[in-house]
Amino acid sequence: MTEEIQKNKGISRRTIVKGAAWSVPVIAAAVATPLAAASLVNDDLVPALSGPISLNLGLPPLTLATINTVNTLTITNNGTDASPAGATAVVQYNPGLLSLNIANVAGVSIGGADGNYTLTLPSIPAGGNIVIGLGTTLDSLLNVGLLTSLLGGPQQVMSATVTGDSVTGNNSTSQNVGINLL
Repeated sequence: MTEEIQKNKGISRRTIVKGAAWSVPVIAAAVATPLAAASLVNDDLVPALSGPISLNLGLPPLTLATINTVNTLTITNNGTDASPAGATAVVQYNPGLLSLNIANVAGVSIGGADGNYTLTLPSIPAGGNIVIGLGTTLDSLLNVGLLTSLLGGPQQVMSATVTGDSVTGNNSTSQNVGINLL
């Protein structure tokens, strides 16, 4: 007779408590899974500056100087996973020697000023890359201060450093830029 009464009342409190006890670990595991999955991304963003590109100054056959510059920054994802959006590439150089007119590339936002630009990158698929035109121009060769500094010292360095990927140690590159007097 007790069984008949319980059947008519519906689900017992004991059944509800057992169900709740089983649901707590299941919910906890479901919440933790996305966090664990996000930490396993294997992206490896590697920058490369093209160049140096050498331009000869003088009248043929006599070359007086060579200008070394770069014109593109390529960022390649050598990892096995797509990189999350938001990694950055910082391009630094002496603004007294060069000026950049960085090309617009879909998904790349540009901040900073001449000599120190920060590029915020979109997601780059595994094995993929982004090529960013730098539009490098040399400041006027008639600039006496520029010529004096170039005559008295080594070439300048342009560098690019990427942050925000899961592999470190190969995140920067540099190229000499400037004038070599012959």
